[in-house]
Amino acid sequence: MPKSRNRRKRTRASANALSNEHKLVFHKLPTIKPEHQEAVREAILKSARTDAHRFPDLVEELQGILRIKSPEAILASFGFYATRATMNDRGETKSFNEGMEQHHIELLQGFVLQLPIEEWGCEPPSGHDVQSVFELIPKLADIHTKRRLLERADQPDGPTRALIELQEKIRTHTQAVRNWGYFEATKSICREIYQPLDEQLQKKLGFTFTDVLEVSEVLVNIIEQRGSDYIDLLRGILRARDARTLIEKYLADMPDVEGDVDDFMRGMPNDAPREAVVGLIISHADLRHPDRMSVTPEFVAKVTNKSCDVAKAVLKALSSEIGCAKEIPVEHLFLANPAWVRPGICLGEQFLFVAPQSIFSHINEIMWQIANQAGISPTLSKRRAEYLEKKAEEVLQSALPTARIDRNVKWKAGEQQFETDILTVIDKTVLLVEAKGHRLSPPGLRGEPARLKRHLEEIVIEPSIQSERLAKLLVEARSGDEIGLEVAEQLGLQASEIDQIIRFSITLDDLSMLSVAEEELELAGILPPEHNLAPALHIADLCSISEILEHEIMFLHYFAERFHLQKQFDILGDELDFLGLYLSTGLNLGEEREDFRNIIVTGMSDIIDRYYNALDAGLKLEKPKPKLHRVYKAMIDQLVQSKPDGWTTIGIHLLSSVSPDEQKKVERGINRLRKSARRRKQNSQSKCYMQITPPLDRRAIVGFFVHRDEEKHLRRAQIEQFAADALEDGNATSCVIFARNIDHWEKPYEAVLLVQKADAFRAEMRS
Repeated sequence: MPKSRNRRKRTRASANALSNEHKLVFHKLPTIKPEHQEAVREAILKSARTDAHRFPDLVEELQGILRIKSPEAILASFGFYATRATMNDRGETKSFNEGMEQHHIELLQGFVLQLPIEEWGCEPPSGHDVQSVFELIPKLADIHTKRRLLERADQPDGPTRALIELQEKIRTHTQAVRNWGYFEATKSICREIYQPLDEQLQKKLGFTFTDVLEVSEVLVNIIEQRGSDYIDLLRGILRARDARTLIEKYLADMPDVEGDVDDFMRGMPNDAPREAVVGLIISHADLRHPDRMSVTPEFVAKVTNKSCDVAKAVLKALSSEIGCAKEIPVEHLFLANPAWVRPGICLGEQFLFVAPQSIFSHINEIMWQIANQAGISPTLSKRRAEYLEKKAEEVLQSALPTARIDRNVKWKAGEQQFETDILTVIDKTVLLVEAKGHRLSPPGLRGEPARLKRHLEEIVIEPSIQSERLAKLLVEARSGDEIGLEVAEQLGLQASEIDQIIRFSITLDDLSMLSVAEEELELAGILPPEHNLAPALHIADLCSISEILEHEIMFLHYFAERFHLQKQFDILGDELDFLGLYLSTGLNLGEEREDFRNIIVTGMSDIIDRYYNALDAGLKLEKPKPKLHRVYKAMIDQLVQSKPDGWTTIGIHLLSSVSPDEQKKVERGINRLRKSARRRKQNSQSKCYMQITPPLDRRAIVGFFVHRDEEKHLRRAQIEQFAADALEDGNATSCVIFARNIDHWEKPYEAVLLVQKADAFRAEMRS
């Protein structure tokens, strides 16, 4: 390819192209000078106080609208426009109302449920009324956040403030974050968890968990289809070019709409522009949204092939009664909204679901409440734990098909008995996985200190302590420790063959935003000092990681480096943001950063989101792949195929040697070695070897040696000498050297050597 300036410019300009869309670009945010920090802080607090004073007035304004105008019509129109989005053939979505989220709909529904039926307005809302609500709801949500900011503003640094920061993270998550998995994955996991308990629920309540899931899926599909049909119908009507034809088409084509064109026209000024007629038609059509978003038991029974009694029972279990929130203080709607456990509203013989997708967003809590009503919540709690262990084992076996996987492994250290949920051994790598199916309760989600602390200890801290206990013993076993060797023997492990230990925990509730907050956890006294916290991720995220990272080595490398990511940075993002970051960088962000510690990766999951959302919509896109240069990919492919002794260690060291952007430099260096090997004299190795010395001691030196076929007999001695020199001169304790033959250049490598310092190497306990 010609190396013209124009070509290089186009390459840079295409950084946002689909093939390079998850490229990471660092932007360092401007910092506030120390002498200005207090003034900026006071300005922020002053603005927050001003907005906080407006909160009661805004609540009163919203309630005033709902007392005059039809709440169900306002809620349905709000839900329709807040959730509508279009998707193109690249899986990119564009919302009708940017910035409007599902939690805003739920908040409005909470306000609606506060009003008893006798206070509900009856007048049809105008477009202006709906627009006013669209402006009020985000303001109320934003001001509520500012009020919480004021509550914690004067707290000094220390354990109390650290706990408050943890509370705020979980409250923000509770208030705004939805969907713990992609739609198809969510449905699949729910079926697997709840279906085995169908018979017990049937005996108690007359319907099953499967009935709830099937009715919920029908509600999502039907109401979404009705909305799409409405948009298509409206588009056809609005193609008319003049006002009269617009009204004629509207009256003729829109179902259940009757009227006379002349009567319609008389209600408008003679010179009314086409746009005014369009607005009038849309406002009138929007009054039908409650009908489009409502179902009857008879209808649900027909489309699900269930009895009417079962359909009605399920709809009631999913729906709130009007006025059910009248005793709930307004402030509590942001963190204890009845719409979260009963997303529908019972309107006599009809049931209104303005955001039926909320059912699956909150499905685990909904199912828990149903199980509690039936008196089988202890059984469900046990089922959650059993399912999580089995599912985690299944996913790990799929991701690591050549691994040995043992579940519920018991072992003793001295006189104490311990158990590890999942022990996975693949080559010289050991994975210790703890699966905790504990439920994150509503008080915990609201940030109630004692309950939040208990949940963190149960779901995040204790599993990490359990896996670290065994990991430390296995590390000591490699050094010859007697107790460690005894434990390794009980587990069927050869201590000298353990190079690295990877730890993580699996959950059924999403705590990703807290599991990476190590600094706050330690300051709050929840995380023991000097403890290496294992990452905690949701089972749905583990499924996605295993599907995206198809190579065994890449799956292992992700988790090997994932621990160091949360140690290296105070990071804001969720697990799939971290996966998106891995696809772009391999989590190889260079040496330890001293210039900054805070990093925001929110949005890095976009390429993954679009892939799965497109699949849910029936659109098949190319699966996202890690950014990997062809030379590195070829070496990884050969390692996976041939599996030499230590192949997982070698592969992890290779992927950690340089970032994906730097891998092309390695290729250029190897090609220079090839040219040099062709020219050089016999037995002259000065120009045939290069090595990468990483800035971090925990990473191995990686070298590349190029030789001719006639010198193959000298290769072993030569690369052993290179490795010895590399380890003698550097601080690293491991070295990997790949040898390539210029006469068989089609092979990614012909030999590979892994060398470790006998007196300094210890199995690395990667979290």
